[in-house]
Amino acid sequence: MDIVGLTEQMRQDGAFTRIINNPLAQFGPEGRNYLGATLMPEQTVPENQYTESAIKYRTPIANSAGRYSPVQLKAGVYEGSMNVRLGESDIGSEFKAKEYDALIKLLEKAQVGTGGGLAGTTDRPTMAAMAAILGWVDATVNLPLLEFNELQRWQAIVSAVVNCRGDGGFSEDITYPTPTGHRPNAGGTWSDDTYDPYLDFMAAQAFLAAKGFSIGRIIASTPVMAILALNAKIRARLGLLSIVGGAITGLAGHASLGDINALIAKDNLPPIEKYDLQYRTQSGTGYFLPRNVMVFVATTNRDMSIDLGDLQPMFADGGQVQNGVIPVSNVLGYTAIGRPAGQSLPGRRSLVTPYENKPPRIEAEGSQTSLPVITEPEAVYVIGNIG
Repeated sequence: MDIVGLTEQMRQDGAFTRIINNPLAQFGPEGRNYLGATLMPEQTVPENQYTESAIKYRTPIANSAGRYSPVQLKAGVYEGSMNVRLGESDIGSEFKAKEYDALIKLLEKAQVGTGGGLAGTTDRPTMAAMAAILGWVDATVNLPLLEFNELQRWQAIVSAVVNCRGDGGFSEDITYPTPTGHRPNAGGTWSDDTYDPYLDFMAAQAFLAAKGFSIGRIIASTPVMAILALNAKIRARLGLLSIVGGAITGLAGHASLGDINALIAKDNLPPIEKYDLQYRTQSGTGYFLPRNVMVFVATTNRDMSIDLGDLQPMFADGGQVQNGVIPVSNVLGYTAIGRPAGQSLPGRRSLVTPYENKPPRIEAEGSQTSLPVITEPEAVYVIGNIG
């Protein structure tokens, strides 16, 4: 079998469709976990433009009543809405001639029968060639689209604005509902030993508690944690420093993440999660989570289920997978995945095409129609401009 025949067989078998729409891929490959996906998992939607009505339920207390009086009706629901218009993203990649030649050698081994058999159907060299193609499609087409979604999630969470930028000067900003007071700057300079950053923690907790929320997650970068760990007020709270006669005395060094998490746990705050994952551009790198913010996420009691479909037998681990789905708790919303141009169903689209003309190569492209949608805007509190 030649490369053209192999890729055609893979296409007919749905290999490329499965890899680009693998529901587990949104959470990132091993060692590269996308925290944003745990807050706003992907959800396919039938329309690319619609109104999302975020319905919330409150629980007003019951009243005393007469034995034979009518039931007292109370307003236990309130709602808001957002006009959602999904955006487009795409990427192309080329499996160059050098890699193409390596595939040819693998397939030549298969043809002369040197690879042996696997399950009596596909020989090892052919499987290696298929794995090489699928790995390339995953790394250069699928993951870039997933990372685009992850970046947009954090833009929506941190600044309530998603910045869409593309070739040819394309530019569009999508603004999200921003409740007053949910994205304040730090109350002072955290790197200044005369300021106590813990005041900002307490302010976040009190602000969300006043709206009926409790904090479920705190997420920050290593630079923010380093500033916090070296702050004299924080170290004093931990007993690492004391002030005697106006002079700071005590142990040298800094507070560890474990020390800080133990401190905030006393006030019923969850442990801080560090998130330092970077993405690559043509000219450099960037961070999904800005370096100078701390994100507080309240418990929302909104849950989503990620349907694994045929993947369940392959990925079931007993504790995580239940009846073919992965439960994701306390989500802020979802990442809408719509219908790309020319497709009949929602989901990412891929096209893999081999070329035998000089130079021989394989070209692949992927596209998606997507947008993060926050259905719990009041469950987000972000401290900005930490320095």
